[in-house]
Amino acid sequence: METPRFVITIGRQFGSGGRELGRRLADLFGIPYYDKELISEASKESGLDPEYFEKADEQAPGSLIRALTANLMMSGGAVGAENALAGENIFKFQSDVIREVAHTGSCVIVGRCADYILRNEPVCISTFIYASDDDRISRVMRCHGAGTPKEALEMMRKTDKKRAGYYNFYTDRTWGAATTYNLCIDSSVLGIEKTAELLRDYVEERLAAAARAVR
Repeated sequence: METPRFVITIGRQFGSGGRELGRRLADLFGIPYYDKELISEASKESGLDPEYFEKADEQAPGSLIRALTANLMMSGGAVGAENALAGENIFKFQSDVIREVAHTGSCVIVGRCADYILRNEPVCISTFIYASDDDRISRVMRCHGAGTPKEALEMMRKTDKKRAGYYNFYTDRTWGAATTYNLCIDSSVLGIEKTAELLRDYVEERLAAAARAVR
């Protein structure tokens, strides 16, 4: 029985290990993993400097426009030029790339509203990864340069707020809400490896159901 094309999307709290889980899932299924790579591809498609996509990455439009305006003024550009680089345009370019890579073949995509953008795909399995504060603080200090638990908590708060603002603005859904995703899971209970295996089993069940449906 041929396995249907599928996409696993991963939303995640900052410090929950979502990216690590995404890479592990991609390895388990032998499929591509996309995260920051989407910025580079969107830049190529649009012809815009990758810097604009990096500034816009999972950032709500208000703060994005402030960042772009400051950048244009520092570089001597016209302030009105940010209209061509409005958040909606950046989002469209990145959305086009997400659809393109999803149509190319099975893959894992982290963040960037991929679950919403691909909501009409036949087999799009949307997940949200969260974790305990202690686990997240430890990971943020270990992997993201926070020097103290207090600093880690502040990074977590700011990043999650930014991701929620971005997601809620561009979709008709709520970031992190259980009803938004097919599966939400606490990565701190089983750890990354066991959580990846649990997600693999869930995906395999979904794929088997999809294959039966088309027979």
